[in-house]
Amino acid sequence: MSFKTSKVPDFDPIRVSMRAIGLVLSVALCSSPVWAGEQPQSLTLSQAIQRSTDYQQAQGVWKTQQQIATAHIKQAKLWINPELSIEQTGFNSDQDRELALGLSQRLDIFGERKANQKRAKIAEQQIGLKQQIYLAQLELAVKYLWSQLAIYELERQVVQEQLQVSEENLNAITKRYQAGSVALVDVDRARLSHAESLRLFRQADLQVQLAKQYLSSAWGERDQSVAVALNPSHLWPTTTAQQVQQHLAANLMEKNRQLLLLDSHAKIEQLKAQARPSPTVNVGVNRSRSVETNADNALVVGVSIPLNLFDRQQYGKEIAQAQQTQLEQQQEFYLKQNALQVGSLLTELQGLEVQFKVLQQTQLPLAQTVQQKTLQGFKVGKFALLDVQQATLQLQEVRMRKVQLLKDAWQCALAAESLSLGIDPSQVMNKDAIAQLNQSLWQDTQALSDIGGGN
Repeated sequence: MSFKTSKVPDFDPIRVSMRAIGLVLSVALCSSPVWAGEQPQSLTLSQAIQRSTDYQQAQGVWKTQQQIATAHIKQAKLWINPELSIEQTGFNSDQDRELALGLSQRLDIFGERKANQKRAKIAEQQIGLKQQIYLAQLELAVKYLWSQLAIYELERQVVQEQLQVSEENLNAITKRYQAGSVALVDVDRARLSHAESLRLFRQADLQVQLAKQYLSSAWGERDQSVAVALNPSHLWPTTTAQQVQQHLAANLMEKNRQLLLLDSHAKIEQLKAQARPSPTVNVGVNRSRSVETNADNALVVGVSIPLNLFDRQQYGKEIAQAQQTQLEQQQEFYLKQNALQVGSLLTELQGLEVQFKVLQQTQLPLAQTVQQKTLQGFKVGKFALLDVQQATLQLQEVRMRKVQLLKDAWQCALAAESLSLGIDPSQVMNKDAIAQLNQSLWQDTQALSDIGGGN
């Protein structure tokens, strides 16, 4: 009777590969690209919002707009400038001479200055309201960046856990190969799967580093030490319904539409005042001198009234009236449509929360138990390699589904909050949202035009 034994050679390529993979794994898990000397700092959402608000407010753009609005009001209070006219005939000594001095002042008896002041005051109110809307948009943009960092941190943690599972599987398969139970190709497949897990970890780690940069740029820094580091159950947007109710109660966009309607009414009144014939009072002195007689002075007083026969601002009033009608129709449509969209998003968020709790409390623990028991059974020869691969794949799918549910929940929550403010969600749910908000703000500041006033 003869026995065959499998002797492990002194140079085992599998053992060498395992050592190399172990070295790479240790480097991957311990060498996240955090700047030397910096320790991760747990950052709450309220802290991130406060830092961003303080930094953006320090730029002084809104202070500039308020100064412009105040100047508009002062400008609208000014009277129209008078006109001075000087005329003379006869310049030679042997000619009759006549010198006429006149002062003309157009009178505002139909309320044009008053209409200008009203529009200027409405513009000042609009600037104050736009500042509130900007701060609400900034808060949502920061909330999006903060949630992205939190989700990417969770995803990196999930991938890291899966990487550890992959390493355990590779170790077990290698030992079974050395015992002659599995083929070398099975080891190679496990090594390939482990290498892919390592790549996914590197990718997840890169996403975390980029998310830190995008978030810290909101307060003008490039801080790699910020971190959220929350338990997955604490990442869920639980305050969305409360935030939506607060936004609906504040109703900033509806207030903005009301101010637009008021401005439209004031503009029509302004056009009506401009269409009426405002008289101009003329006061002057005529000084005449002939060759034979001495100088003779005469006081001249007159009134000139424009004849508004052709341009009565009739088409300007028609344009303003059409805009006013459109605003009123938009107001009714917006209130109804927005309520339906927000309600649907809140319902969807509730459904996602139910799925998340079931996955967190039932599916994930069960998938972890199945994978661990399957691996233990495989080590002692009770399960096949296919069973280990299937259990590992199921665990990975459940873990990634948890991450995806959180992504869907935050997208749904931010969309509901944005719509409750009357904001397009795409304006705040992107990494460049704050830069775009500031760009629009600077353009609006430069585009502020005079509203009435003198000439």
